Amino acid sequence: MTILILALFGLAILGMAAYGYKVSAKTAEDYMLAGRTIGVVVMFFFVLFAVSSSWTFYGYPGFLYLHGPSYIYFVWGSVAGFAALYMFLGPRLWAIARLNRFLSPVEVLAERYESPFLRVLLSLMLLVFIVPYVGIQPLGVGLGFKTLTGMPIIVGAAYTVVLLVILVILGGMRIVAWVNIFLGSVYASALLGSLIWAFNRLIPGGLKAAAQTLMVQNPEMLSAPGPLGYFTPVVIGGTMVVGLMAFSWPHIVIGVMTARDKVLFKWFPILIFIFGGVFFYTLPFIWGSLVAPVVMPGVTGKEAADSIVQTIITQKLPSWFSVYVLMGVIAAAVSTAAVQLLTSSIIIARDLIQGFFKPEAEDSKIVKWARWSVVGITIISLVVSLRYTKAMALYLTEVTIPGFAQWGPALVGGILWKRGTKQGAIVGTLAGLIYLVAGLLYKPLFFGMHPVMPTIIVNMILYIVVSLFTERPSEEIKAKFFDEVEEFLEAD
Repeated sequence: MTILILALFGLAILGMAAYGYKVSAKTAEDYMLAGRTIGVVVMFFFVLFAVSSSWTFYGYPGFLYLHGPSYIYFVWGSVAGFAALYMFLGPRLWAIARLNRFLSPVEVLAERYESPFLRVLLSLMLLVFIVPYVGIQPLGVGLGFKTLTGMPIIVGAAYTVVLLVILVILGGMRIVAWVNIFLGSVYASALLGSLIWAFNRLIPGGLKAAAQTLMVQNPEMLSAPGPLGYFTPVVIGGTMVVGLMAFSWPHIVIGVMTARDKVLFKWFPILIFIFGGVFFYTLPFIWGSLVAPVVMPGVTGKEAADSIVQTIITQKLPSWFSVYVLMGVIAAAVSTAAVQLLTSSIIIARDLIQGFFKPEAEDSKIVKWARWSVVGITIISLVVSLRYTKAMALYLTEVTIPGFAQWGPALVGGILWKRGTKQGAIVGTLAGLIYLVAGLLYKPLFFGMHPVMPTIIVNMILYIVVSLFTERPSEEIKAKFFDEVEEFLEAD
């Protein structure tokens, strides 16, 4: 019955993908940016569930379970970062892309800085850090499959990969955004429903009773530095900064370019703060920091912690509900990885292949390259993730996001600062990237700080200093990326 239900769920997703292929325009703009027609409601589901992956159900509560509540600083930093993207960078990036028909944020910066080399550098750097994280999503589902059915992790991973590849190849950005409404609804109801059920059946006294139990049995779970002493003040500060860098996540940045009009940027940050921060991310926080430690204390190890929520649901709640929760995890993994896959395929097709080898290529060719690259990216990402396993939460905050952050100064400066130059962007990005890789290989280079802290500081300082000591951008660039954009945004 479990296999049948999951098969039907998968067929529903594939049916939406097929319908999306049938109704979509066969243009690069439609496949990559949904024809720039996404409104406020769809954008909310698109962004929130592009972020809410299997990490949110497994990795986030699992890390809280092991280390206490201070990981919430990362989540609140991320919410602030997303809101800042849509308040400050988003309107200008959207206007630039719309006025000039750009299809990729990397393309925007390459044109802004007049640098083909920067286009290659940013493309390869973002792919290096986004591709392995794509593979973590199927593995997260594999953990749920293993906990629920006893089947090997690779079975659940393969199931998810098939859904991902077909959805992205057929649907493109438009149908991925719309499918996220369905997937997000399944995910949110599973997350909220499991929490309510767990309290009713396992902790009738509610939040207060759970906190009182922990205060007696394991008080370290309620404050920093946590049971294992992980969250020192330095780590907490770094965790918050990592969250703030969420504005540089490429699969979120590209969402800005799909907006239908500038009205979206007025309301969207409020939705992110209220529904994303206050409501949605509070649910897995309660699971990991209060419910799981009370219901099932004493679990150790990253894999066991990452699957603690699914383990409790499987062992303590009705079997049919466990299947529904796994559907929620699958929905979360697919909704996130689909956007990440699309972003990666856009970078490959638009910025690398068309940008350098086939500049006059027709739309049909660009879309074909993007679709083929989805298959290659999926295979590589899964192999890398299987070969180099790491706790979901740690991989996100200590590797992927510090990597994404390295294009942050060039991105912010390119959109908001007229004085930013090609030389500043290249030197800052390269220095930050080299420092990050060297520090990940030899941790003392970070001087006890979180990887994002020293690398982004070096990157930002070099970007500003080198820009000030090199020739100003041309008047043509100033007019194209600043003057025209301001007039467009100010117009009724």
